[in-house]
Amino acid sequence: MYIFVPRKKIEQKAEMKANIITKLEDLLTNVDISAVANKIKDIQREYETAFSKEMEKAKQEFVDEGGKARDFIYSKSVEDTKIIDLFDKFRSLKKQYDNKIADEQGKNLIIKQEIINDINSLSGLEVNVGSAIKKLQELQLKWKETGAISTHKYKELQADYSKAVENFNYNLNIYRQLQDHDLKKNVELKQEVLTKMNTLLANENVKEIEQLIKIYRNDWEEIGPVAQENWTELKSAYKTVVDAIYAKVKGFYNEIEGRKKDNLELKKALVEKAKEFLNTTPEREDEWKTKTEALLKLQEEYKGIGYTEKPAGDVVYKEFREACDQFFDRKKEFYSVLKEKVGEIKKQKISLIEKAEALQNETTWKETSEKLIRLQDSWKKLANAGAEESRLFQRFRKACNAFFDAKKAHFDAQDAQFTGNLELKEAILTKVNAFTLTDDANADRASLKGFSDEWNAAGMVPFKEKQRLNEGFYKRLDELYDSLITNQAEKFAIKFQNKLERFKGSADAENLLRKEKDFLRKSFDEINNNIRTYENNMGFFKNSKGKSDFMIEIENKIEVEKNKLKEFQQKIKLVNEAIDSLKVSS
Repeated sequence: MYIFVPRKKIEQKAEMKANIITKLEDLLTNVDISAVANKIKDIQREYETAFSKEMEKAKQEFVDEGGKARDFIYSKSVEDTKIIDLFDKFRSLKKQYDNKIADEQGKNLIIKQEIINDINSLSGLEVNVGSAIKKLQELQLKWKETGAISTHKYKELQADYSKAVENFNYNLNIYRQLQDHDLKKNVELKQEVLTKMNTLLANENVKEIEQLIKIYRNDWEEIGPVAQENWTELKSAYKTVVDAIYAKVKGFYNEIEGRKKDNLELKKALVEKAKEFLNTTPEREDEWKTKTEALLKLQEEYKGIGYTEKPAGDVVYKEFREACDQFFDRKKEFYSVLKEKVGEIKKQKISLIEKAEALQNETTWKETSEKLIRLQDSWKKLANAGAEESRLFQRFRKACNAFFDAKKAHFDAQDAQFTGNLELKEAILTKVNAFTLTDDANADRASLKGFSDEWNAAGMVPFKEKQRLNEGFYKRLDELYDSLITNQAEKFAIKFQNKLERFKGSADAENLLRKEKDFLRKSFDEINNNIRTYENNMGFFKNSKGKSDFMIEIENKIEVEKNKLKEFQQKIKLVNEAIDSLKVSS
């Protein structure tokens, strides 16, 4: 292998390369390497082109002089090595510069993203509007002062920034419109509060006045600002009515000071009434409840009398409290004994549960039904078992339901024999659906009654058809009665009677009727409780002069509940009669 080193024009080439070295060394002294990068790249292209031509020419000369191309090796000169080192230095400096720029752009990106987030947080306008606008201007200036970011991030980030500013301006405009609306609305709301306050001047119940004025003043404060042109007038009206109300309250308490002696005598009388509660000891829980409610009312009455002179008032209060404490101590003893009784009741109910569970798998349907019904009756006669009542009842009901569900399934299996009854009831349903009312109300009533009698006489149908037929028949019957009868009470009574007839004609008639009775009794008890609650509430206003709207409202509610009570009493009576008729027919 021969290394060929051309010697022609060596001096000329060395001069050219020395010139390149000089240019590169001069350019690489520049602090901003990016400013000369293009020039260096141009020199690099120029050098590489010249070097390539030089090497090709030398190779050709080597071949021309008898050498073989594969043996050709072109050695780089000292100048070539120097030039290559300078290009490497440029690449290193350029990489450092690019990394620095990328780092700065990354930091700028974070800063600008934070600016966008800050602008978006201003869009809620929860702070003062003026402060929000000032803050936006500061953020916009900061945005301009923040340096450049990566070009591939610029478009997206700029769009987010523009959208954030646009949203702020949009929300600002909406906020100002809403603010104008709110200022006008607040004037109306404050005028409404002033109207309510003025009504207190005519109210004679000072306790109620004190409660309501606090509420109204809070309402006033919570309403919010109004326009400046309305504020002076509203503020003056507010101060005038508030001063008048508190002057009235102050006058009332000044008068109370003069009535303390009278109050002392009234409280002494209540002490004697409290002592009367100790003359007899109730023997039943309902008596204790009644007396407790009465004593609690007495305590409320005592509290409502007002202040008395000291220390005489303290002596009277001590006597009153001692009488009440003695009563509640006796009550505590009673319930201690009652707890033992509840334990006995629990044992009796567990016994009934065990008997029911022993019967739940029996298949003597009628006999076992009667036994379970007697157990259910015995259960109802027992008093409440306290905290365990719900759990015990669920267990008892589960055993009863297991039997009655099995009984129902048994008789459902016999539905095949009721196909003849099905045809009869289909025919009756067709007649009822085709029936139209005439002008003779009495004749129409007789026809509808005839349909009911005919339906009941047709007997049982297969279980899977029963619901469809019953719903179709009684729905049509109810529609006809709706059109025939205008008296609502009579209409509801007939519909309820139809419901009972539907129950009586079912395979599980007695169980359905008893469930209906339980529901009615529960509703009856709830109504009674409502009445007692309303009457207790009325007791709080016993000493009020005249009737307030609240008292009238309670009285009306009591009357409505009492009417419901009568209605449920009548329904319970009808259910009992239906149950009795089942016993007679069986």
